[in-house]
Amino acid sequence: MTAAPSHEELREMLPAAALEVLDGEDLQLVLAHARDCAECARLLGEYREVAAAIALVLPRRQLSAAGSAPLRARLLARARESGRPAPVRPEEAATGSPARRRFSLAERWAGWAVAAGLAGVMLMHHAVHRPLDYGWLVAGALLVVLIGLGAYARDQRGRASALQSHLDSLQRRSEPFGP
Repeated sequence: MTAAPSHEELREMLPAAALEVLDGEDLQLVLAHARDCAECARLLGEYREVAAAIALVLPRRQLSAAGSAPLRARLLARARESGRPAPVRPEEAATGSPARRRFSLAERWAGWAVAAGLAGVMLMHHAVHRPLDYGWLVAGALLVVLIGLGAYARDQRGRASALQSHLDSLQRRSEPFGP
């Protein structure tokens, strides 16, 4: 390639850049040009959209072991060159899903313990400085807030696990190549 490629040469390389099949230096040249040229930036975006759409409509086929080994080696070498971490961690390889940290019983209940302690401090504070019925009123209000917060946290945890299972199923569907 010449030292300073022309606009037309760079424009012809846009589809390869959208698929990221260019080597590092050529890819950087095309991306730098696309940042400066509005027309090429628009075309690059369109090529990327088309590449993503094609990936979603292509039929899934299992790649043979002979075909997948060189491809996997190239992908891992490319990931090492770019400085990105390996796509699959060892603990994820066995289960096929991302490893999740297990929380101890104390870690799971720490927030509730802090909230209960604060409610007790508020109750004692109001019992000393104001008539007792105000302290009970504050404690009751805190209890209602804590119950609402607990219900909200449970709802969010359910949503997060549903989203995680949805992402896991999408990931399984989008992995046409075996190990």
